[in-house]
Amino acid sequence: MTEPKIAALDAAKIWQLFNLGGTVLVSAEHDGKTDMMPASWASPLDYDKVLVVVDKSHYTRKLMDQSEYFALGVASAGILPELLSLGSVSKNADPEKLEKSGMALFTQPGFKIPLARGCSAWAIFKKLPETDELSKKYDLFLGQAVAAWGDERVYQNGRPDFEHAPKEMRTTHYVSGGRFFLLGEAVDVEPTAQ
Repeated sequence: MTEPKIAALDAAKIWQLFNLGGTVLVSAEHDGKTDMMPASWASPLDYDKVLVVVDKSHYTRKLMDQSEYFALGVASAGILPELLSLGSVSKNADPEKLEKSGMALFTQPGFKIPLARGCSAWAIFKKLPETDELSKKYDLFLGQAVAAWGDERVYQNGRPDFEHAPKEMRTTHYVSGGRFFLLGEAVDVEPTAQ
């Protein structure tokens, strides 16, 4: 895989990263322990905030409960086999899950949370105080972006341009049973005359 050029993005505008509704890779770190898992239930909550649902049974969730921070990566078509591997086994059952998945990981300066190479964008979030109550009741995590980055093959001038990006960088949308849809073509629309 080509080494991507990663550029900082405006953390106050992370809604642009997650508004497409694609599958994300959720990652967390606590006390030197790390994990990553795919999730489809992630969404912008505000311009600089997200929500993501992570069930109590996941090892990643245990780390998220213990840490102040978590990360989301916008999964792309080029890493689907590794993504599916990460979603098919729990680190509770296999402590070498990350290594066996084949997912290439990296960290950004100042952060210990692993990020997945091959994503089109990444953001690190600080958990909002309301998360403690909401995660216990609904498995819901709320976070405010503290840093964000995008692969320059997709993000130009801080905005996504999937039309000119390589196909392997398109966002993925999980259906079930190993089936995904990829982001399609852009359509520009003008409102009807008033």
